[in-house]
Amino acid sequence: MKIDIISDVACPWCYVGKKNLEKALAQRPDIEFEIQWFPYQLHPEVPPEGYPYRETVERKYGAERIAMMFEHITQTGKAAGIDFRFDLLERGANTLDAHRVLDFAWHKGKQNEMAEALFEAYLCQGRFVGDKDVLADIAGEVGLDRQEARDFLESEDGVARVREQIDFARRNGVSGVPAFSFDGMFAISGGQASDVFLNVIDRIQEKTVTEEGAACTPDGCP
Repeated sequence: MKIDIISDVACPWCYVGKKNLEKALAQRPDIEFEIQWFPYQLHPEVPPEGYPYRETVERKYGAERIAMMFEHITQTGKAAGIDFRFDLLERGANTLDAHRVLDFAWHKGKQNEMAEALFEAYLCQGRFVGDKDVLADIAGEVGLDRQEARDFLESEDGVARVREQIDFARRNGVSGVPAFSFDGMFAISGGQASDVFLNVIDRIQEKTVTEEGAACTPDGCP
């Protein structure tokens, strides 16, 4: 079963969705899953050097509201097995290069591991994932060649591809993340509970079995 995920590294709900999806997948060990991550930028206007995170979000939403939002997502994260540490996040990042290194990891067979490492680095450790050296370090931590990743990021490789994928998502109505597509048949959005993902997986599996059975005759199945 192919699962496509549109997300942004800067989105804590994307990390929650990832963890809850994985809980659902673990309950269906007989199904083979392929996961591919696609890019989206919640804040493409962010400069390469980033921005003061807490100060900026408090100015935009208000300190009291932000404190409530952080508390809510922190508790939701704990239930999903995530230790969010927004207090460590000093600089918000432009995530274009983070998406590029995810694209790099896809071609190396390490994209899901890279997604996990990027979420953990940014949202739980406060590492600035707008920095190419930090991204290369994270690539090395998941078993990729650090220097190869650094050289890739220093080039223009993947820039046009990632931007086109982001534009494609927006043209097709994606206005927020995470967004999940299952075999191109079912799409859901948000950091849903694992039961929601499990229900979708079971519906697709049931549909697949029914369609395969319809092709069978008393003489057997092709």
